[in-house]
Amino acid sequence: MSKLVQGIWPALCTPFDEGLELSTCRVAPLVRHLVDAGSNGFFITGGTGEGRQMSVAERRRMCETVTRDVAGQVPVVFHVGGTTTEDAVVLASEAGALGADAVASVAPADQPNDLAAAVRHYAAIGSASEVPFYVYWLARDVDGQVTPGQFLEAMDAVPNFAGIKFTDPNFFVFQQLVDLAGGRLNAITGPDEMCVAGFVMSSDGAIGSTYNIMPRMFLRMYNAFLSGRIQEAMELQVQANRVIALLIAVGVLAGIKKMLEWRGVPVGPPRPPTARLSAEGEDRLRTGLDALDFDVV
Repeated sequence: MSKLVQGIWPALCTPFDEGLELSTCRVAPLVRHLVDAGSNGFFITGGTGEGRQMSVAERRRMCETVTRDVAGQVPVVFHVGGTTTEDAVVLASEAGALGADAVASVAPADQPNDLAAAVRHYAAIGSASEVPFYVYWLARDVDGQVTPGQFLEAMDAVPNFAGIKFTDPNFFVFQQLVDLAGGRLNAITGPDEMCVAGFVMSSDGAIGSTYNIMPRMFLRMYNAFLSGRIQEAMELQVQANRVIALLIAVGVLAGIKKMLEWRGVPVGPPRPPTARLSAEGEDRLRTGLDALDFDVV
Protein backbone atom coordinates (compact mmCIF):
# COMPACT_ATOMS: atom_id res chain seq x y z
CA MET A 1 0.00 0.00 0.00
CA SER A 2 1.06 3.60 -0.57
CA LYS A 3 2.14 5.38 2.62
CA LEU A 4 1.71 9.13 2.73
CA VAL A 5 4.08 9.91 5.60
CA GLN A 6 7.67 8.98 4.87
CA GLY A 7 10.94 10.63 5.85
CA ILE A 8 11.30 13.76 7.96
CA TRP A 9 8.27 15.97 8.60
CA PRO A 10 8.44 19.12 10.73
CA ALA A 11 5.52 19.53 13.12
CA LEU A 12 5.15 23.03 11.80
CA CYS A 13 5.23 25.98 14.19
CA THR A 14 2.21 28.25 13.92
CA PRO A 15 3.32 31.85 13.35
CA PHE A 16 1.83 34.53 15.58
CA ASP A 17 2.55 38.24 15.69
CA GLU A 18 3.76 39.98 18.84
CA GLY A 19 0.16 40.43 19.94
CA LEU A 20 -0.31 36.65 19.64
CA GLU A 21 -2.69 36.93 16.66
CA LEU A 22 -2.34 34.35 13.89
CA SER A 23 0.07 35.78 11.30
CA THR A 24 -0.65 34.15 7.95
CA CYS A 25 1.90 36.40 6.22
CA ARG A 26 4.64 34.66 8.19
CA VAL A 27 3.66 31.19 6.97
CA ALA A 28 5.16 31.40 3.46
CA PRO A 29 8.73 32.23 4.58
CA LEU A 30 8.64 29.37 7.11
CA VAL A 31 7.30 26.91 4.56
CA ARG A 32 9.83 28.01 1.96
CA HIS A 33 12.68 27.73 4.47
CA LEU A 34 11.74 24.15 5.35
CA VAL A 35 10.88 23.00 1.82
CA ASP A 36 14.22 24.36 0.60
CA ALA A 37 15.91 22.33 3.34
CA GLY A 38 14.34 19.17 1.89
CA SER A 39 11.51 18.48 4.34
CA ASN A 40 9.31 15.60 3.16
CA GLY A 41 5.99 16.98 4.45
CA PHE A 42 4.32 19.06 7.14
CA PHE A 43 2.15 18.23 10.13
CA ILE A 44 0.15 21.28 11.20
CA THR A 45 -1.81 22.53 14.25
CA GLY A 46 -0.73 19.68 16.49
CA GLY A 47 1.08 20.14 19.80
CA THR A 48 4.00 22.08 18.32
CA GLY A 49 1.53 23.99 16.15
CA GLU A 50 -0.35 25.03 19.30
CA GLY A 51 -3.63 23.73 17.95
CA ARG A 52 -5.18 23.49 21.41
CA GLN A 53 -4.66 27.23 21.81
CA MET A 54 -6.32 28.05 18.48
CA SER A 55 -9.95 28.50 17.53
CA VAL A 56 -11.62 26.42 14.83
CA ALA A 57 -11.50 29.44 12.53
CA GLU A 58 -7.77 29.96 13.15
CA ARG A 59 -6.97 26.32 12.48
CA ARG A 60 -8.99 26.48 9.27
CA ARG A 61 -7.05 29.58 8.17
CA MET A 62 -3.73 27.99 9.07
CA CYS A 63 -4.50 24.89 7.03
CA GLU A 64 -5.67 26.91 4.05
CA THR A 65 -2.60 29.13 4.21
CA VAL A 66 -0.08 26.30 4.56
CA THR A 67 -1.53 24.25 1.71
CA ARG A 68 -1.64 27.34 -0.51
CA ASP A 69 1.99 28.15 0.23
CA VAL A 70 3.15 24.55 -0.06
CA ALA A 71 1.44 24.41 -3.48
CA GLY A 72 1.66 20.64 -3.71
CA GLN A 73 5.42 20.44 -3.22
CA VAL A 74 5.02 18.13 -0.20
CA PRO A 75 2.01 16.56 1.56
CA VAL A 76 0.28 18.20 4.53
CA VAL A 77 -1.43 16.43 7.45
CA PHE A 78 -3.95 18.59 9.30
CA HIS A 79 -4.29 17.87 13.02
CA VAL A 80 -7.93 18.47 13.98
CA GLY A 81 -7.93 17.04 17.51
CA GLY A 82 -7.20 18.46 20.94
CA THR A 83 -10.67 19.99 21.00
CA THR A 84 -14.24 18.71 21.25
CA THR A 85 -15.29 15.88 18.97
CA GLU A 86 -17.80 18.25 17.35
CA ASP A 87 -15.14 20.81 16.46
CA ALA A 88 -12.76 18.10 15.26
CA VAL A 89 -15.51 16.73 12.99
CA VAL A 90 -16.12 20.19 11.50
CA LEU A 91 -12.42 20.61 10.70
CA ALA A 92 -12.11 17.07 9.33
CA SER A 93 -15.11 17.59 7.06
CA GLU A 94 -13.40 20.63 5.54
CA ALA A 95 -9.86 19.23 5.36
CA GLY A 96 -9.97 18.05 1.77
CA ALA A 97 -11.45 21.31 0.52
CA LEU A 98 -8.77 23.20 2.46
CA GLY A 99 -6.09 21.26 0.60
CA ALA A 100 -4.94 18.85 3.32
CA ASP A 101 -3.78 15.39 2.25
CA ALA A 102 -4.81 13.76 5.54
CA VAL A 103 -6.14 14.52 9.02
CA ALA A 104 -4.98 13.46 12.47
CA SER A 105 -6.22 13.54 16.04
CA VAL A 106 -5.30 12.77 19.60
CA ALA A 107 -7.70 10.91 21.89
CA PRO A 108 -10.57 12.95 23.38
CA ALA A 109 -9.15 15.45 25.85
CA ASP A 110 -11.82 14.79 28.46
CA GLN A 111 -11.48 10.98 28.36
CA PRO A 112 -7.81 10.00 28.06
CA ASN A 113 -6.79 6.43 28.82
CA ASP A 114 -10.15 5.15 27.58
CA LEU A 115 -9.95 3.13 24.36
CA ALA A 116 -13.72 2.91 23.87
CA ALA A 117 -14.04 6.69 24.14
CA ALA A 118 -11.12 7.13 21.74
CA VAL A 119 -12.74 4.83 19.18
CA ARG A 120 -15.99 6.81 19.30
CA HIS A 121 -14.05 10.04 18.90
CA TYR A 122 -11.90 8.70 16.07
CA ALA A 123 -14.81 7.07 14.25
CA ALA A 124 -16.69 10.37 14.19
CA ILE A 125 -13.66 12.18 12.76
CA GLY A 126 -12.82 9.44 10.26
CA SER A 127 -16.41 9.38 9.03
CA ALA A 128 -16.40 13.13 8.46
CA SER A 129 -13.46 13.18 6.07
CA GLU A 130 -12.62 11.62 2.73
CA VAL A 131 -8.86 11.82 3.28
CA PRO A 132 -6.69 9.34 5.26
CA PHE A 133 -6.91 9.58 9.03
CA TYR A 134 -4.01 9.24 11.47
CA VAL A 135 -4.44 8.62 15.19
CA TYR A 136 -2.03 9.34 18.01
CA TRP A 137 -0.49 6.91 20.44
CA LEU A 138 0.54 9.26 23.24
CA ALA A 139 2.25 7.72 26.27
CA ARG A 140 0.19 9.78 28.70
CA ASP A 141 -3.16 9.03 27.02
CA VAL A 142 -2.90 5.30 26.37
CA ASP A 143 -4.83 2.76 28.41
CA GLY A 144 -1.98 0.71 29.87
CA GLN A 145 -4.11 -2.42 29.88
CA VAL A 146 -4.66 -2.36 26.10
CA THR A 147 -2.32 -4.50 24.01
CA PRO A 148 -1.14 -3.52 20.53
CA GLY A 149 -3.37 -6.23 19.09
CA GLN A 150 -6.42 -4.93 20.91
CA PHE A 151 -5.65 -1.38 19.79
CA LEU A 152 -5.41 -2.38 16.13
CA GLU A 153 -8.58 -4.45 16.38
CA ALA A 154 -10.41 -1.44 17.85
CA MET A 155 -9.18 0.75 14.99
CA ASP A 156 -11.07 -1.46 12.52
CA ALA A 157 -14.14 0.56 13.52
CA VAL A 158 -12.51 3.85 12.44
CA PRO A 159 -13.23 4.88 8.83
CA ASN A 160 -10.24 5.93 6.74
CA PHE A 161 -7.78 4.83 9.45
CA ALA A 162 -4.40 4.94 7.72
CA GLY A 163 -1.70 5.15 10.34
CA ILE A 164 -0.46 6.05 13.78
CA LYS A 165 1.78 8.77 15.19
CA PHE A 166 3.58 7.05 18.05
CA THR A 167 4.88 9.47 20.69
CA ASP A 168 6.06 7.09 23.37
CA PRO A 169 9.55 5.82 24.29
CA ASN A 170 8.31 2.20 24.41
CA PHE A 171 9.46 1.11 20.97
CA PHE A 172 8.78 -2.52 21.80
CA VAL A 173 5.09 -1.63 21.66
CA PHE A 174 5.68 0.34 18.46
CA GLN A 175 7.36 -2.61 16.79
CA GLN A 176 4.48 -4.87 17.82
CA LEU A 177 2.00 -2.47 16.22
CA VAL A 178 4.02 -2.49 13.00
CA ASP A 179 4.40 -6.27 13.01
CA LEU A 180 0.78 -7.08 13.81
CA ALA A 181 -0.46 -4.62 11.17
CA GLY A 182 1.30 -6.64 8.49
CA GLY A 183 2.35 -3.68 6.38
CA ARG A 184 -1.02 -1.90 6.28
CA LEU A 185 -0.10 0.69 8.91
CA ASN A 186 1.68 3.93 8.05
CA ALA A 187 3.80 3.91 11.21
CA ILE A 188 5.28 7.24 12.31
CA THR A 189 7.39 8.05 15.35
CA GLY A 190 7.22 11.21 17.40
CA PRO A 191 10.17 11.46 19.85
CA ASP A 192 12.81 13.55 18.07
CA GLU A 193 15.46 12.31 20.48
CA MET A 194 14.84 8.71 19.31
CA CYS A 195 14.49 9.29 15.58
CA VAL A 196 17.10 6.71 14.53
CA ALA A 197 15.70 4.18 16.99
CA GLY A 198 12.30 4.63 15.36
CA PHE A 199 13.69 3.86 11.92
CA VAL A 200 15.47 0.80 13.29
CA MET A 201 12.12 -0.37 14.64
CA SER A 202 10.50 0.03 11.19
CA SER A 203 8.95 3.48 11.24
CA ASP A 204 8.09 4.92 7.83
CA GLY A 205 8.62 8.51 8.88
CA ALA A 206 9.20 10.86 11.77
CA ILE A 207 7.22 13.95 12.78
CA GLY A 208 8.91 16.27 15.23
CA SER A 209 9.17 19.72 16.76
CA THR A 210 12.90 20.22 16.35
CA TYR A 211 12.74 19.46 12.64
CA ASN A 212 11.70 23.13 12.36
CA ILE A 213 15.26 24.11 13.30
CA MET A 214 17.34 21.03 12.36
CA PRO A 215 15.70 19.72 9.17
CA ARG A 216 18.94 19.10 7.32
CA MET A 217 20.51 17.29 10.25
CA PHE A 218 17.58 14.91 10.55
CA LEU A 219 17.36 14.43 6.78
CA ARG A 220 21.04 13.50 6.73
CA MET A 221 20.31 11.09 9.58
CA TYR A 222 17.42 9.52 7.67
CA ASN A 223 19.38 9.21 4.44
CA ALA A 224 22.37 7.75 6.27
CA PHE A 225 20.08 5.13 7.81
CA LEU A 226 18.53 4.26 4.43
CA SER A 227 22.01 3.87 2.93
CA GLY A 228 23.14 1.55 5.73
CA ARG A 229 25.47 4.09 7.31
CA ILE A 230 24.14 3.39 10.76
CA GLN A 231 27.12 4.74 12.69
CA GLU A 232 26.83 8.07 10.89
CA ALA A 233 23.10 8.19 11.66
CA MET A 234 23.80 7.46 15.32
CA GLU A 235 26.42 10.22 15.52
CA LEU A 236 23.96 12.71 14.03
CA GLN A 237 21.38 11.64 16.62
CA VAL A 238 23.87 12.37 19.38
CA GLN A 239 24.46 15.85 17.96
CA ALA A 240 20.73 16.52 17.63
CA ASN A 241 20.17 15.37 21.19
CA ARG A 242 22.68 17.90 22.50
CA VAL A 243 20.50 20.61 20.96
CA ILE A 244 17.33 18.98 22.27
CA ALA A 245 18.81 18.91 25.78
CA LEU A 246 19.47 22.66 25.54
CA LEU A 247 15.90 23.27 24.42
CA ILE A 248 14.46 21.17 27.24
CA ALA A 249 16.47 23.26 29.71
CA VAL A 250 15.00 26.57 28.48
CA GLY A 251 11.58 25.58 27.09
CA VAL A 252 11.32 23.59 23.87
CA LEU A 253 8.71 25.48 21.87
CA ALA A 254 9.81 28.94 23.02
CA GLY A 255 13.40 28.01 22.18
CA ILE A 256 12.50 26.71 18.72
CA LYS A 257 10.55 29.86 17.92
CA LYS A 258 13.41 32.04 19.12
CA MET A 259 15.92 30.12 16.98
CA LEU A 260 13.74 30.61 13.91
CA GLU A 261 13.66 34.33 14.66
CA TRP A 262 17.46 34.39 14.88
CA ARG A 263 17.55 32.80 11.42
CA GLY A 264 15.40 35.50 9.90
CA VAL A 265 12.21 33.43 9.87
CA PRO A 266 10.15 35.06 12.64
CA VAL A 267 7.15 33.11 13.91
CA GLY A 268 6.44 35.10 17.06
CA PRO A 269 6.24 33.83 20.64
CA PRO A 270 4.16 30.89 21.82
CA ARG A 271 0.69 31.42 23.20
CA PRO A 272 -0.09 30.86 26.88
CA PRO A 273 0.04 28.63 28.77
CA THR A 274 3.42 28.09 27.11
CA ALA A 275 5.82 30.70 28.45
CA ARG A 276 7.90 32.97 26.27
CA LEU A 277 11.65 32.51 26.38
CA SER A 278 13.07 34.57 29.22
CA ALA A 279 16.13 36.76 28.84
CA GLU A 280 18.05 34.27 30.95
CA GLY A 281 16.80 31.40 28.82
CA GLU A 282 17.73 33.21 25.63
CA ASP A 283 21.26 33.81 26.90
CA ARG A 284 21.57 30.21 28.02
CA LEU A 285 20.40 28.95 24.63
CA ARG A 286 22.78 31.22 22.70
CA THR A 287 25.70 30.26 24.90
CA GLY A 288 24.94 26.58 24.59
CA LEU A 289 24.59 26.69 20.82
CA ASP A 290 27.81 28.69 20.44
CA ALA A 291 29.66 26.03 22.42
CA LEU A 292 28.68 23.23 20.03
CA ASP A 293 31.32 21.99 17.58
CA PHE A 294 28.84 21.41 14.74
CA ASP A 295 26.33 23.47 12.77
CA VAL A 296 22.70 23.28 13.86
CA VAL A 297 20.89 23.27 10.53
